[in-house]
Amino acid sequence: MEKLKTSLAAKAAAVLLTLIIGAGGFWTTVFTISQWDTLWLGSSYYDSNDCYDDLMNREVQLHELARLLQAREWEGTLPYLDQRRLENLEEALSAERTNFRFNIRRNDTGVLIYSNLEGSAALEDHVHAVEQTELIVAQNSGVAGNDYMIWDSGRGYYLLNVVLPDGTVQLFLPEDVEQAAYYGYTFDGDDAWDYDEARDSRVTQSVLALEYGVADPLIVRDEFWSGQQDFQSYVRYLPLVAVLALVLDTCTGVLLVFLFRAAGWQAGRPRPVLNWFDRIPFDALAFCAFWIIAVLINAGDSITYGLNTLELVTELWVGLGFITIGVMGTLLALCLTAAVRIRAGTFWHNNVLRMLGSLIGRGCRALARAWPLTGRTVLLFLLYVVCSVFFLSLPFPVWVALQAVALFALCRWTLQWRRVRDGTERILGGEPEFKIDTSHMYYDLAAHAGQLNDLGEAVGTAVDERLRSERFKAELITNVSHDLKTPLTSIINYVDLLRKQGLDSPHAPEYLEVLERKSHRLKKLTEDLVEASKASTGSLPVHLERLGMVQLLQQALGEWEERFVQSGLTAVPTYPAEEAWIMADGRHLWRVIDNLLSNCNKYALEGTRIYIGVTVWEGQVRLSIKNVSRQALNIPAEQLMERFVRGEESRTTEGSGLGLSIARSLTELQGGQFRLDIDGDLFKAAVAFPEAPAQPESLPPAN
Repeated sequence: MEKLKTSLAAKAAAVLLTLIIGAGGFWTTVFTISQWDTLWLGSSYYDSNDCYDDLMNREVQLHELARLLQAREWEGTLPYLDQRRLENLEEALSAERTNFRFNIRRNDTGVLIYSNLEGSAALEDHVHAVEQTELIVAQNSGVAGNDYMIWDSGRGYYLLNVVLPDGTVQLFLPEDVEQAAYYGYTFDGDDAWDYDEARDSRVTQSVLALEYGVADPLIVRDEFWSGQQDFQSYVRYLPLVAVLALVLDTCTGVLLVFLFRAAGWQAGRPRPVLNWFDRIPFDALAFCAFWIIAVLINAGDSITYGLNTLELVTELWVGLGFITIGVMGTLLALCLTAAVRIRAGTFWHNNVLRMLGSLIGRGCRALARAWPLTGRTVLLFLLYVVCSVFFLSLPFPVWVALQAVALFALCRWTLQWRRVRDGTERILGGEPEFKIDTSHMYYDLAAHAGQLNDLGEAVGTAVDERLRSERFKAELITNVSHDLKTPLTSIINYVDLLRKQGLDSPHAPEYLEVLERKSHRLKKLTEDLVEASKASTGSLPVHLERLGMVQLLQQALGEWEERFVQSGLTAVPTYPAEEAWIMADGRHLWRVIDNLLSNCNKYALEGTRIYIGVTVWEGQVRLSIKNVSRQALNIPAEQLMERFVRGEESRTTEGSGLGLSIARSLTELQGGQFRLDIDGDLFKAAVAFPEAPAQPESLPPAN
């Protein structure tokens, strides 16, 4: 199942099957529902929907026939077109042309005035069931279309016939408008009568009673005959069609469940993936889908109207099938993308209306925040007053609801202010790391709380920095005292030995050598301390010039090669094909490189390699030196660059701990960058300078 959910071929096949099977299931279901009575009650053709539809069509013709007969009786004659319409209806409703049987009687006396039955035969003896209706010529509904009006082409207006309460009929002309007004009629001054809704004095009067039905048995080959033949041909298959509809609808449901569960999933992706279609705003898609479906349905109406003949029934069903698949495909695409968006959590966010609302809201908030706090307060108060006055005209519960909303807003502001006040007390009480929760706060309170949070963080940082500075000062004094005391103590001790034993002692040369070495050590330490102080304060003069980094490094490696061999180290240099030029102070840069190589010589593990490389990348010349430390590097890289800090805590080496600090200060003094990285026992130092611009070529001498 998981493989099918992520298979594009499986999902494409499921979509195709859903459209085809769904279209079939839709039409078989519609047909089954239309024949529901026949299917479950076993009714005959006369009780089927097919017969009822044809009967209603004939009833419309019967109403028109009765209206024309009544008009001819009232007026004596009919206009030419109405007379032709009456003759056509009489012919179409004759017993030789249709199985539709009817009687037209007077409603008050019951006298038969028209029928398509022969002689005085009773209607119920010839039809399956008798249906009845009445011809209404005036009623209290106020709909002018139900009033009986005859167009007088000579006079250019309608003649209005109204059945009076005593049963008589009165003809009203435009000049009788005052008398007609008593019964609620007005003449619009053009060509028609209207019902005046201000007066309801008209009566409901039925002029004619209509009785009709379908002949049983059928004797004329008309629509009822064809309908009965079709009914008898498919009625035996109704149970099979119902079962087919159930099967098709079930399969469609199963396919839909699969598609909805598989929507958005792709192979190798732990979360649903949105494609380009899923990134289109949903309301825009829904708008387009609405119009696509409307156009397809309108096309279906056109096809039904234009192809509703027996000769073109195949074209009719093919056209309706394609339209059904189009409508279902549009709805399916909309539903599937909605499922993907809901699963990915973007359904409510990716909407044009929401984006516009959010944009307008942000604009209003920005405009409001641009106002001073006092101005906003006054504006809100005035709005509250206006709403209170306006709501007084509304029901009392609405006014109470407004006051409840205002009280809720004030209480919410009070609770948020208490949260800010309590957080301030905790920050000032010695918890600078405490953060005030600003979620769902009013803008001004949230801004104030955010400033307090920043203040607490700044106070905490300042406290940590001061503690670190105090600790560094204490360590600096300790380290300086230790490093100065050690050679000074040796000098004092050996001077005392020489005083006691004299210069003629056989050990005098050895003592003098120690004194010389310790004095040089003390001098070097003093010079390094002075240089580190000057470099960190930027008081050293810097003279920038165009230097070649590769050439300078090669010279430094040449001087350190012998000492590397004595320490069991192997330098592995890597240079670019061409010289890398930089702008730097040669004396200071030499000291930087010398300090880094000295650091490797003192602290690198014996028998390892020192990788030294120069690279040019994106306008910078970078020198990197990597080696494996003899001792475990259990301190951060930043701490290694502090003064009098060494990579080993025993302090048994002769290093002063100032080399890296001096190297960083000198590098930054020349406009470069200095960086240390520690990865386990791997120590890496990098120095980077901007690449110097190309030196212009010298011009040829003038002739």
